[in-house]
Amino acid sequence: MLTSLLAEALAITFDNLNMTASIFECAEEAAEDLSPVARQKLGLVHAGLALAIQGMECDELQQLIQRSELYCDF
Repeated sequence: MLTSLLAEALAITFDNLNMTASIFECAEEAAEDLSPVARQKLGLVHAGLALAIQGMECDELQQLIQRSELYCDF
């Protein structure tokens, strides 16, 4: 039961991380209008997002994601 719950959470999270990364890529020009402090903080968000996506690419986690009932919807 807990494994299936984890699989669903991972599937949703991985999808949201990838969607967010795509949105950030599309909106990159908007960052030019931000203050230097905000651009620095946005850089931290990008770094954290990249690390989270990299972590989710672990083979064992991907196997759990593929077992998710929601995975078929993505």
